Amino acid sequence: MKNPKNIPIMRPLLPEAQYILPYLEKIDKNRWYSNFGPLTVDFQQRLEKFFDMEPGTVLTVANGTAGLTSTLRAFDLPKGSFCLIPSWTFMATPASAIASGLVPYFIDISKDSWAIEPESVKEWIKKVPGMVSAMIVVSPFGAPIDTIKWDTFSTETGIKVLIDAAAGFDSFSTIPKAKPGKCPVMISMHATKVFGIGEGGIIISSDINLMQRVQELINFGFSGTREIQLPGTNAKMSEYAAAVGLAALDLWSHKKAVWTRLKLHYIESFRDCFGDSVSSPWLLSDEWVSSVCNVSFPKLMAKDIVAALKNQGIEAKQWWTRGCHNHPAYAKFPQLELPVTETLADTVVGLPFSIDMPRADIDYVIENLRNITII
Repeated sequence: MKNPKNIPIMRPLLPEAQYILPYLEKIDKNRWYSNFGPLTVDFQQRLEKFFDMEPGTVLTVANGTAGLTSTLRAFDLPKGSFCLIPSWTFMATPASAIASGLVPYFIDISKDSWAIEPESVKEWIKKVPGMVSAMIVVSPFGAPIDTIKWDTFSTETGIKVLIDAAAGFDSFSTIPKAKPGKCPVMISMHATKVFGIGEGGIIISSDINLMQRVQELINFGFSGTREIQLPGTNAKMSEYAAAVGLAALDLWSHKKAVWTRLKLHYIESFRDCFGDSVSSPWLLSDEWVSSVCNVSFPKLMAKDIVAALKNQGIEAKQWWTRGCHNHPAYAKFPQLELPVTETLADTVVGLPFSIDMPRADIDYVIENLRNITII
């Protein structure tokens, strides 16, 4: 009997040393290591072109959570007011609201998009017993969000909207409806993301005044003088992180092509074996890529699939576990009914997906999933 394979959930791959070296040599020459150095400025400017944005609309930050927190603080909202957040998200989302002096209020998502939809929010707000000053719209595992709709929603309601697109580097630069607008978008560049640099993030918004406030807040509150008007924090990107980012941009077109071919193989395999019996925004399009493959098996419990795959040497995860509201740290915060979140929490499985994953390993994963579902 053959031993089962050993397939990890992911194997992050950042730019190799040879591609980073030219930028490191620039750092040695410049002797400028942080505080908006020349590499960081260059990285931001190249990202503006990459996302087809105007000058001053992209800002790098030390990490995604710091970016979320600083942007919420830049809104200057009443302390203790509610921030609507989907429970179907990573824990950094509500953590940033708390760090900004806001109270997370968990709401549900659409069963099709796995995201908050503005039409539903307008009705749910009527049930919230207090002031709603902001909301964080989460891109589920990198899926595109209609930014125009949320710009309109924010204008009509006066509620500040921040889009947490932690895994959305590709979709928010590729899909027209997801092009960043006035509502700020946060994109993470953690090592686990499809465009990873180790640690880092970016904030994108056409609102130049907001972007200037965010820049002040990530630099202790400095604004052109040594006199602080608003206490900030230190969330600047270092020149070393920018060096990795610049190398990653140099390599991006090639890496995206590889990611896309692998994703397409997954999509075709799922269609052949399962048809419409599984669901996922990730499976609906090969136009955008992210570094995780999440699929809902409506008739099976995710924890049982994870355990069965483990027995065959396949690592799988419930990336967002059972929703933020089920974690002790967040259970005390208010929530509306969360039926879709509860269903997805029980049925969504994160499957192995890496840029150098052999197609034979994808076939092995699909084969074992088919055996599990038949049983």
